[in-house]
Amino acid sequence: MKSRYHLGRALRNERGILTLDFIFALLLGMGFAMVFFALTLTLSLMEVTQYISFAVARTALGAHETRAEQSALGNRKYAELRDRPIFKNIFGRGWFRLPAQPDYGNPESGFNVEYGSDPNDDNETFFGARIRIEARILDITIPLLGSSKTQSETGFANVQTFLGREVTTTECREQFNRARWTSIIALDPAYQNVNSTGANPAAAVGLITDNGC
Repeated sequence: MKSRYHLGRALRNERGILTLDFIFALLLGMGFAMVFFALTLTLSLMEVTQYISFAVARTALGAHETRAEQSALGNRKYAELRDRPIFKNIFGRGWFRLPAQPDYGNPESGFNVEYGSDPNDDNETFFGARIRIEARILDITIPLLGSSKTQSETGFANVQTFLGREVTTTECREQFNRARWTSIIALDPAYQNVNSTGANPAAAVGLITDNGC
């Protein structure tokens, strides 16, 4: 009887229950704090990455001699911004990962194909720069809550800026000026004939490009 009495008292003893509640609440609170901290920092860094993508797109899509040189200027601007001390310290902690170079899509059509644009239309809406950022800080395992990463794409995002694109000098000269001159000389056979001095007007013309087409 005495052992049963002591067992009953032990089962009814509630001393220490507050300690367990406190530990549970503390772990739960710390878990939510980690989640909120990771989300807040991620959203802040997204704004930084958005600024970088805008600066890269603005630099890369300005007029230049060739499309490759446009992209090279964008890559140079991207490296310059990424290596700034303030950004380098943030992205160098391993919490976030940026690509080695931004993505400009297809040289001829940009990202228009991804957005369902008609390839037959002369549409340059989705020309710009894309930076695929990986927020590794979101890949965390929290006690009582489990892992935050349930899918392989969790923590990845495309940060992009679409500004359109200026034509290059090569495009202006070869695809516009040369095509226009070809149409001009096709208007009259006299333009294609050799004149009295032996000069061929069609062959003697040199195509030049000023500030624009």
